[in-house]
Amino acid sequence: MHAVITIIFYMKKTTLFLFILLLIILSSCKDKKVIAAFGFMNEKLEESNQVLTVRNETQQQVLDANILKDPKKFEPLKNRSEKVNRITSDFYNYLEDVKDEIYDAHFEKGEDRSQYEKLSSSDFLDKLFFIKDEPTADGQEFIDRINRFKTDIASALGRGFASISSLVNARFRTKTIIGKKGESIPWLNLKFKGFPAITSITNISQMQTDIKLIQSELLLSMISGEFERELAMRNFIGIVQLNKNAYLEGERVTGKILLGRYDTSVTPENVIVNGIKVDDKFLSEGEVSLNFNAGGPGEHPLAGVFTVIEEGQPVQIRFNSSYSVIRKYRFDGNNPENPAPILTSAPNKPKPKRVVEPAAAFDETKVKLEGTIKDDFGYLRLSKSALARYPIGAKHYETNKKYKAASFSIKIEGQPPIRVKGSKLDARAKKALQKVRKNQRIKIYDIRVISSSGGRLSNIEPIVIKIK
Repeated sequence: MHAVITIIFYMKKTTLFLFILLLIILSSCKDKKVIAAFGFMNEKLEESNQVLTVRNETQQQVLDANILKDPKKFEPLKNRSEKVNRITSDFYNYLEDVKDEIYDAHFEKGEDRSQYEKLSSSDFLDKLFFIKDEPTADGQEFIDRINRFKTDIASALGRGFASISSLVNARFRTKTIIGKKGESIPWLNLKFKGFPAITSITNISQMQTDIKLIQSELLLSMISGEFERELAMRNFIGIVQLNKNAYLEGERVTGKILLGRYDTSVTPENVIVNGIKVDDKFLSEGEVSLNFNAGGPGEHPLAGVFTVIEEGQPVQIRFNSSYSVIRKYRFDGNNPENPAPILTSAPNKPKPKRVVEPAAAFDETKVKLEGTIKDDFGYLRLSKSALARYPIGAKHYETNKKYKAASFSIKIEGQPPIRVKGSKLDARAKKALQKVRKNQRIKIYDIRVISSSGGRLSNIEPIVIKIK
């Protein structure tokens, strides 16, 4: 009897153990299905990103064709498009690097990344992004890069693209979230802490999809003319904005003439003030700078016209204002109530027009120039052979003025920096390059180029290269 009870006890114990084991197996199977589902979702997102890239390239070709057809009309669009493409490309590549770091932490070199069960742990990203509940340096950089992306896009777009700016802000929110119990949850913790690695990879792929969609929306709005409708100028007026209401004789009259609907994408041209053509050096985006000597005492007119281009046609915008000039006085110290006026400037005689040489487009010693490799700049993905073959240089982003490098430094991860004379890698740098592995980063910095006057320029932004 005792033996039977003992057998029943062990049967129950075994049955309970098998039941628990079955639950664990079922749970494990369910987790594997969830992990696999995220993997398949990530595959779809990456496929979508490739499709969006091709579509955006096609739309860019259409915009480029419009720019060639009517450069004056589309020049503001071209400049904005180039800036946005640069910003989005840098941010997209940064996110790709974060994904690569996660993959590299879970897979051996050459291993199939579709083995999604290996991406079920959250350990790597939890250590990379967090110290307890606070962000690490890498975690903070991730947040900062998102916020800087939003700021840079807004700056590059300027006015006229409110819908795109709203889309960027909506897709890339990083504000602290208030939980159901009223607790504050940092955005990074909510999105990435404690989640399987494949979930985080999928989240980042979704961010990359949003970047491509933003590019697509921007190009569509440029091609469709939505930008032009928002900034139509037929009802614009010229507004004179002086720095003072009255000026002393001989004093400089300073101020601006603004468009009634001020927008920095519009540059006036052929500006006439009081019958005299204003030198082009005083014309800039959205405004005309004033700087001339005040006339004799009294009220003086300030009227004229400037031209802007709308739909490829010149549109004249008139302005009409005035400024006052008052006399300077001196006192003899004896009768301050009856001062004697003294004229401090010559009579207001008409002067011949002075021909001024056009000002340089920019001061190359003060502005930041972009370091380039075969005209590409910023964050690049290159093969070792391409890096060894292409020349290093620099260019001014706005004017596209190009320079050839006289020397530069190259820093390869895990190796000491090398100083190179000339514009291409020398034998020593090429030898160091042979040791570089795929996905390893290289920095080209301290680039020196020859200025237009023959001097050396060192105000060059570095280039970061990821070897593919």
